[in-house]
Amino acid sequence: MNDTSTHAIWNPDTGITDLEADPHELRASEIPGIKAVWTDQRERLKGTAQLSDFTEKLSREWAIETGVIENLYEIERGVTQTLIEQGFRAELLSHGSTNKPRDYVLRLLHDQKDVLDGVFDFVKSNRSLSASYFKELHAALLRSQDTTDGLDALGRPVRIPLIKGAWKAQANYPVRDGVTYTYCPPEHVSSEMDRLIEMHANHVSQNIPTEIQAAWLHHRFAQIHPFQDGNGRVARAIASLVLVKDGLFPLVVTRNDRTMYLDALEAADNGNLKPLIDLIAKLQITQFRKATDISQALLVEEDVQAALGGLLKAADKIAADKLAALKGVFDLARLIEDDLDRRLNALAPTIRDALQRVSDGADAYVIRSNTQTDHYFRAQIIEIAKKHIDYFADTAEYRSWIALNMRWSRRGQLVFAIHGIGRPFNGSLICAPFLEFKDKDEDGQTRPALVPVSEDGFVFFYNEKGDGLLARFKPWRENALKVALKELTQNL
Repeated sequence: MNDTSTHAIWNPDTGITDLEADPHELRASEIPGIKAVWTDQRERLKGTAQLSDFTEKLSREWAIETGVIENLYEIERGVTQTLIEQGFRAELLSHGSTNKPRDYVLRLLHDQKDVLDGVFDFVKSNRSLSASYFKELHAALLRSQDTTDGLDALGRPVRIPLIKGAWKAQANYPVRDGVTYTYCPPEHVSSEMDRLIEMHANHVSQNIPTEIQAAWLHHRFAQIHPFQDGNGRVARAIASLVLVKDGLFPLVVTRNDRTMYLDALEAADNGNLKPLIDLIAKLQITQFRKATDISQALLVEEDVQAALGGLLKAADKIAADKLAALKGVFDLARLIEDDLDRRLNALAPTIRDALQRVSDGADAYVIRSNTQTDHYFRAQIIEIAKKHIDYFADTAEYRSWIALNMRWSRRGQLVFAIHGIGRPFNGSLICAPFLEFKDKDEDGQTRPALVPVSEDGFVFFYNEKGDGLLARFKPWRENALKVALKELTQNL
């Protein structure tokens, strides 16, 4: 008796479908800002060791995580970071830090890194996507992988020899939790891939936003599942190609993003591409934070050298005009501050009531920075940036904060701090919230405890529109508040 049900990922009646929603409704408003700021900084960093080092580490991270996501191997987190920093050397992959033979894992890592390096070369060559390129990618990714897991006629697990660089010859329908997931059958793969390539070319000619192109191409390719194995790795490589071609970062999906990634793909299976688009934007901001951190020291040094060379005066007019445009982000910051002010003031009475139930005379009230107090919390901001969110906090050009102050038997503050990300100022700001609890020890000394309430902060850019920015900010704000209130509950 067959206890399995069937879920069709690829629809035999329609095949893959084109975009089913208005691109203007799907687009991620932060992408143009990331692109504009990073394009400017990358041009200034061109030819430097710092840019080469950043790109190399980015390729290593992509190579490691794209295999972890597919369960090809496991690598301990600490070892992963060492491999990213120092390269794929055998002595760094110690016994017990991975669940597969070390030499095999290293070969896979090198293969996968070579593929992303090849993607950068493909972009430079200005080639168009083709069926042959998909096959080239597949063969390169699976160069050191000769078999894959499968089931025989009796349902027993077996190792199946891999076909590399060719469309699948047999159906590959995985079974998970009693459900058989069906993709495009082998006899339709070639024609469906031709349709995929043609539709993507139309998206390019129509200037569909890059993040939408990448998400659509990734998902529709995954629906077809044209290869016997390695489809996920090829999908992420192709999405990376689209992003890199438009001056953005490769699609680095880490093990930390796995659940969100799978949920986004499932939503796309059900006709909603937006979660995958938003995830791509979120991962772009992650790489943007890292990029601004590596560039700031060199760019400051570059500005000093320009001044020493007598070039400063000539550059002043251009710099002033550009700075005026970048400072448009300050107006957006005030929109966010006003939104936070309203939201925190709406929450304050309920929080005050809760605190008064555990402590007489408790209070909760909102306070907002001004020109005399905007320098408060600088040490806390720097600690959150360095230790928890991984960016360079710049408070020179812009700084503000809004805090919910709470007093009961303890003292605490929920602070939303807004300031620059990276140096010199590049037209982007970040809202980084944190909780700070203050208690007196037995000697009467105040001991603060700092708690971040967001894993990545909220980054925004000078060329965003106010309505789109607030639509993006409010869900993030609510999630940060949820984390903060949960932490407050545990610290009453």
